[in-house]
Amino acid sequence: MPWPATHILIAEKYYQQHFSHLDHQSFVIGTCFPDIRYPARVQRRQTHVSNPLLSQIKSCTPFNAGMLFHSLVDSLWNRHIHQNKDILFSAVPHNRAMFHTMKILQDKCLYPKYDSWQQVAGFFNTILPEELSFDISKALVIQWHHLLAHYLGKPPQEDDIKMLELSLPVDLVGKIRHNYQHYQENATLLHIMTAFYDQVETLTNER
Repeated sequence: MPWPATHILIAEKYYQQHFSHLDHQSFVIGTCFPDIRYPARVQRRQTHVSNPLLSQIKSCTPFNAGMLFHSLVDSLWNRHIHQNKDILFSAVPHNRAMFHTMKILQDKCLYPKYDSWQQVAGFFNTILPEELSFDISKALVIQWHHLLAHYLGKPPQEDDIKMLELSLPVDLVGKIRHNYQHYQENATLLHIMTAFYDQVETLTNER
């Protein structure tokens, strides 16, 4: 499932047409919140739902709509990877480390498609009351916001892989860094990662 920049890029792509009646900041914070489960080490079901429908999401509060939209994008991303798996995994390894690497490189190649990153990074100066309704400490929510503000406020880079040390074993993070260095210019990988952004509305219509 995508990393934060890709989640926000897809959210922005849908916002004007489907969610402009909702508070923009709360929606964006909501669409990033579910992956706090990694550093918080909580079960996926506590922050994600299975296969939400776009029509259902529109009637939710801004933060909850963002959370549900995150799960929708995760589902679409999985479908995109499955549809392209033969080509993709003939070009790169098919393992856990590579899945993480793919997401990081996707953020890197898609980041230039948006020009309001400083505004989005500033959104994370605010903690929403809804974020404190989960079994996650306020201190961790604040830390999560600081990480996202820093990450989103400049183009993604290799050093951002350090964030994974909050939730993954050190040896796995090392493999991800190795993959990043080795595959960051792989044309097949970058084409498929970019195509997700370009084709996501078609994937939505296929549901």
